[in-house]
Order: sequence, then structure tokens, then C-alpha cells
Amino acid sequence: MNNKDINDKILSILSTTYPKGLTYSEICGQTGSTKKTKSSVSQSLAAMLLDGKLLKERKRYRLSKPPQTQETESPAKGQTPQKEQQQQSSTLIEGTFDATSLARDRSFAFVRTPEHDYFVDSEDTLNAYHNDKVLIEPRKRSRQGESGAVRRILERANETLPGSVSKVQNRWIFVASNPKIHSWFEISDLGNAQPGQKVILTVTNWGNPLSNKMPVGKITEILGESGDPQVELLAVIREYQLPLEFPEDVIEEVSRLPEHPQKADISKRQDLRSLFTFTIDPASAKDFDDAISIKKLEKGYRLWVHIADVSHYLPIGSAAFTEAAKRGNSFYFPKKVIPMIPERLSNLICSLRPGEDKLCMTVETEFDSSGKVLKQRLYESVISSDARLAYEDVDEFFDGKETKLSPTLKTALQEGRKLSAKLTKMAKDAGYIFFDLPEIEYEYDEDGFVHRLGLAEETESHKLIENFMLVANKYVATELSKRAPATIYRIHEDPDSQKIESMAAVLDFYGISYIEQENLNKSIQHLLYSLPNKDYHRVFDRIILRSMKKAKYTTEHIRHFGLSLEDYTHFTSPIRRLCDLVVHHLCKRYICKTSQENISQEQIKHWASVASEQELQADQSERDIERIYSATFMKDRIGEEFTALLVSTNSSSAFLRLNEMPVTAVLKKDQFGKGKWEYHDREMRFVNPANNRSFELLDSLKVRIMEVSDDVYLELTDAPDAHTHYHNIKRPLAAKAKSNKDRKRVDVRPARKKGDNKTRNQSRKKK
Repeated sequence: MNNKDINDKILSILSTTYPKGLTYSEICGQTGSTKKTKSSVSQSLAAMLLDGKLLKERKRYRLSKPPQTQETESPAKGQTPQKEQQQQSSTLIEGTFDATSLARDRSFAFVRTPEHDYFVDSEDTLNAYHNDKVLIEPRKRSRQGESGAVRRILERANETLPGSVSKVQNRWIFVASNPKIHSWFEISDLGNAQPGQKVILTVTNWGNPLSNKMPVGKITEILGESGDPQVELLAVIREYQLPLEFPEDVIEEVSRLPEHPQKADISKRQDLRSLFTFTIDPASAKDFDDAISIKKLEKGYRLWVHIADVSHYLPIGSAAFTEAAKRGNSFYFPKKVIPMIPERLSNLICSLRPGEDKLCMTVETEFDSSGKVLKQRLYESVISSDARLAYEDVDEFFDGKETKLSPTLKTALQEGRKLSAKLTKMAKDAGYIFFDLPEIEYEYDEDGFVHRLGLAEETESHKLIENFMLVANKYVATELSKRAPATIYRIHEDPDSQKIESMAAVLDFYGISYIEQENLNKSIQHLLYSLPNKDYHRVFDRIILRSMKKAKYTTEHIRHFGLSLEDYTHFTSPIRRLCDLVVHHLCKRYICKTSQENISQEQIKHWASVASEQELQADQSERDIERIYSATFMKDRIGEEFTALLVSTNSSSAFLRLNEMPVTAVLKKDQFGKGKWEYHDREMRFVNPANNRSFELLDSLKVRIMEVSDDVYLELTDAPDAHTHYHNIKRPLAAKAKSNKDRKRVDVRPARKKGDNKTRNQSRKKK
């Protein structure tokens, strides 16, 4: 029998058993299959599952719809029959496939939708890959929560993938650079590729796991040698399909813009060129999008926050704005920036360079002596920056070191420092939650290879700029919430009570009590302040952070939990963020009333969605390059020994942060020692019941770099003190917390008060 005959026979048999269905063995029996023809039945079943004709539940195959509507002809490849589309629209849900857990050798995945995250068993994933758009059929709630099964692949996230080639049992195999691409690919055409090279694979067949068919592709491009920083960076850029060039119409449009403000534009603005103004940015920055001015008043302060008026040069509908609305934000990599707008705008026309007239949007705020806002206003302005400072310059001055700063600048910084301290105190009193999670800094040798890893600590100068930007962002959000029919907010929703409970249970085991304060913000704030030392922060800050939701952009007016603000948006970085650029246009339309731009609510909602999606892309791509650069740096250190802190776990591994350098590495369970190791998820630890030995958070270890491939892998050294427990400090802490009877255990339900249906945002100003 040919494939069509087998398909027809299977459909005929299953129509008589609808809706119960049959197992694979029962279908083989009823079709009279032999050992030689069973593989054809298996392939037919897999193909009809992918086509949506069949469903599989608990090892039983059944028709996807009643027999009288079941079509026997297969749809064209990649298409869905019209009748089936009509049925699916009411029963199936669209979502994004998340293969993170499959890539970690777990037997399940998730499908993310705006309403729920659906648990999907590995048998029900079809041939979906990470970030594919899929249709799922929801099922009844299980112990894992909402669950479902993938019924159709709507759109592939990537038709091309960066990775490397290797030979396995006389077959050429492709391994994707992205560890979330959870299976290998068979290479049908190697081209001129060699092992050790980073290549691009174009997928020609996505395979079929139900019939053990590997996905297949051909090598269509060679990027260069693996391990070369520029090649690795290019691979990440290609993986996320980031644009390296601007379209010609954008370049042509921007080339026609005047380099300096025109007299006609200046005449319509408030002239602040005589006001002493300065910028504070990273030493390597070229796109200065914010400047500040400050004066001490008799009974307080006056602060001006000047933000580059990018919207003046990018009217809605222009080619440059349209391209910015696709990119969503700038992408920052080591020694490489992929800008949201062309560099002629970001680094020249709009950049607030010293000694040059620049168009700005200015938020002017008057404070009393305690830092309380008395009055504020927003207007279009023209400024001329008097000084360009790096964060290091300001910190040296604050530390009392000799500097070449002018007396006027020193006075401004001293007053700014005083005001910033008052704003910090007010934010903490309101429930602002601060995590000290420094980013990795790279130093390079002459050939461009990383030769040192360090941490970029937040300093007082960073805090000063953050505080002043928060003032402007909060004011703009408040005004737009009153005046505009719709706007973009930066929100951070309250944490889920279940995640807070799980986090509290982990911390309780390690002697840290979660104590109820007046509200949830204060409770988490108190928890962070109660951690006794730096090692506790290294371990538990990220666990506490993961118990919260991620901040995002939306048109919904919801409070920002982490900042403890009812109204918040992003206004202060229009050179690098779409949200800020759109908010500038809204400010001109509804606050300054200098624009007649017609902006629909649907447009604003779309831009908010793009901004959130592209922010996730930026975060993920930056984490990927951090992981790759760290692994490349560590390849020369195989065999070297380090000390480390156990900072996290999953069911198969412990994750250790090295003390000598900011690298997180993996200690697999099979390296723990002899015996059976049980994983206790609630406490995030491993226990050997035979001898009661354990591997727990906060443990100190002496380790050796064993292997560097997709990650850095460790083994314990032979030193007698290679593994030291934290127990000596855990128990006294727990006893002390429990003995304090004046404190009550926290109610993890978020405290509700007037206005809590609004939202808030967290993120610091990221340069």
C-alpha cells in the first residue's frame, strides 16, 4: 500500500472508534501490519498528527473532529484547510513555544500565551522549536497547572540557525549555538564547512520526533572560526536576526537633516543655553541623550532634566521612525552597538555634546528642602551643554580625590548629591526595592580577545542620574495619564502569591525569615536588608528577583511594584528606546500642545508590544553573548582550580559562582560523589540518603575546570576541604529569627489599597 492508502485505512478505522481512539499497537493490528510495514504506519500517524487530522492523548490516536467532517485529503505543506481553520479558531489557542526545559533534558516544555503558560509534555510538542508560533489544544488543569498539546506549527522562529558542525558515526551533525534549540540537525550538504567553524544552517526539513526523524538542513554560510569574539558576536546577531544596516530610504532621509538646529526651530522654544548644564555618561558613550542642570534655592532646589528631542527629527510616518518602530530599542554588545536610529542622529544631531546647541524636551522641577516636589512643568527647549562627564569623574570627586572639575561644576555636583540623597531616602520610605546585580565588564587584548572579566558596580554617580531620571519619568507618566486618551506605561505587576510562598520556603530553610511589614513592598525590602552578608546577597538576591514578574511596556495603567510608583513610564532615552520616542510624541500632542500628530490607541498598543518584545530580545541576546564570551575566556583555564559559592540548582546540576572571577559554572550531579543523590526542589538541595551528605545553597567548594563546551563544567578537587557547608551560620540565624516573637510571618497576599489597580516600573537608567 502507498502512503495515501495507509492514511485512508487508518482514518477509516479510527472513524469507527471516535472519539475513543486506538493505541499504536491496536492500529497496527487492525491494519494487518507486519514488521516491515509497521514503520509506514508510524510515519503516517506522525504525518497526520502534524497535519492536524489526528490527536494523541494518553498513547491513543483519535480523529481531530467527528468522522462526518473529517477530510481525507492532506492540505498543502504548511497550509491549513479552510474548514479546519474555522474549527481551530474556536478551540485552539495561539502561543509561543518555549523549549528551555527540553534543552535541559527535561521531559516537558511550555507554550507562553498572554493569559497563561501551558505545560506541554514532550510527547505532545510535535516538531516545535524554541520561539515557534504554535496552536495548542488546552486540557484540564493538571498538577503542573494549565496544560495543553501542540496541534500545529503556525510560524517558525528561525529558518536559518548559527552553530557548529561535527562528525558522529560517519554522519555530519549540526549543533545550534542557541542551547534552547533542543536537538541536533543532520547535514544534507556540508559545503566547504569544517569542524571548528561557526556556520549558518538553512533548515530544509524540521523532522518528526514521533517517527524518530531528525531535522535536516544544509550549510549555506561560513561565519569564521569558533571562539573568535567577532565571529561569536556575529553568530548571536544572526541568531536573533538583528539588522546590521539601515534601509536606503532611512539613510537618505537622515542625510538630509540639518546638523545644527535651525533658527526657526529655536525661536519657538524656551532658550536655556545660558543655564549651566552637563552630562554624565559611561566613558565610552557617544549617544548623550540626557543632561541636567541644578540650582540651590533659598528653601530647596530646582532641577532641570533635559532629554534629546529625537521626535523633532523623526515624525510619525517618516522612514526613520518606521524603522525605529521595528527595531524597538538599541542592542548593546561588547564593542558593538546596533542602534535604533542611524548614528548620524544618535551620535551627532541628537547627542547632547558639549558646546553645541541642541533641541530638547525639559522637565523642570522645584523641590522643598526635604526633596518633596512642589511644582513641575514640561516644555520644548534649546540647550548647550557646558561639560561632558564620565561616571568615574563624578565618583572621584565624591570620594574626595583631586579633579580638574571647574568650581561651578563642583558646586552643581555637590547640590545634586544632596538632592539625590534625599530622593533616595524618600524612594526607600515609599517601598522602592533595590537589587545590587552588577553586570560583567570585559577587557580585551590587542587581538580583540577577552583577557579579563570584571564587574561594573553601581556607584553614587549612577544613583544620582537614576534618581533624576525617575523624577522626569514619573512626572510625564502622571501628566499623560490625565491628558492623553492612551499612552505607554512601564509597569511591574505585583508578584504571584504562589511564587512568594515558594521563595519564602527556600529562604526559611536557610535561616532567613520572611517577616510581614506594612505591605508587600516593605516586606521584600526588609527581606533584602536582612540578608547578613555578601554571600547571602550573591545567592538570594536572584532567587528573590525571580519570584517577581518582569517589568514590561503596556497601555494598561498599572502600578510599578519594584519602584513603588502608581504612575511610571520611560521618557529619558529616546535615542535608544521606542517607548521613550513614542512618549515624546504624546507629550508634544497632549502636554506641550505643539503637535497635531494623530496617534491612534491601536498604534500605541502595537508600539508597546514591540517595545516589550524587543526588550526581551535584547536581554536574551546580551545574556547569550555573556555566556559565550565567558566560556571562550575559560577554555584556556581547563585544569585550573578555583573556589566557588553554590548559588542555584536544578534537578540535575548545581550552579556555582566562582570567587576569583564573575563566571557561573556547572557541577553535574554525577560529580558529587558515589551514591544516589535525591533532589529536594523545595529547598533547592541534593541529599544522599545513604550517608546524609548534601549539596546546598551557600556551600563553599574548591573546584577544577573540567570541560568548556556549551557551558563551563566543573569537578571537585581532591582537597580535604573541597566542600564546606554553611550550617555553622544557618542555624543561629534561624533560631534568632524564630525567637523574635514581636514579628509575625508575612501574609504573602499583596496588600491592597486605593490605586493598587495601577502599575509601576522598575528598571534603572541603562546606558
